[in-house]
Amino acid sequence: MLTKNRPPETSVSQTEELMEKNRRILETIVSMIPGDRGSVSVGFLLRLLSIANYLRASPMTKAELIRRSSLQFEEATVNDLLFPLHSTSEGHSYDIDLVVSVLESLVVLWRRISPAATSQFLASIRKVGKLVDSYLLVAAKDVNMPVSKIVSLSEALPDIARPEHDGLYKAINTYLKVSY
Repeated sequence: MLTKNRPPETSVSQTEELMEKNRRILETIVSMIPGDRGSVSVGFLLRLLSIANYLRASPMTKAELIRRSSLQFEEATVNDLLFPLHSTSEGHSYDIDLVVSVLESLVVLWRRISPAATSQFLASIRKVGKLVDSYLLVAAKDVNMPVSKIVSLSEALPDIARPEHDGLYKAINTYLKVSY
């Protein structure tokens, strides 16, 4: 009977080997995606980013996924953003940091655009603002969500993204009702 039980080191090393194999597969997939904007959906890119975080993929792979996701973030839906947190130690359900990292990349792109493209980008960033506020409303319903995560997400958007603050106020109100 003792031969059926493996020592813990074996299962840990097998898990690490599997993680490494999956990491290589993921990085290969990312390298094969055509560079054209819209060649794959933003939802697919965000799923790959979530998996990359879980597998502890290289910073280069994560940065590429973040950059590409930010280029078409206005096409995302709330469901595209609802990724489970891979760490159970945090207590809350959604990976807010993933969304914040893409938003931060989008803001960097926004600051680099030419004045001629400003009006087109303004419509895009306002669409993202509505998306983020809708996502905040969903995340605010998580009783274990730390207020710091709600704040970091709401502050990740530039002021210009929210001509009205109704969505943000609804999310804050929901958070307060659920948490207090």
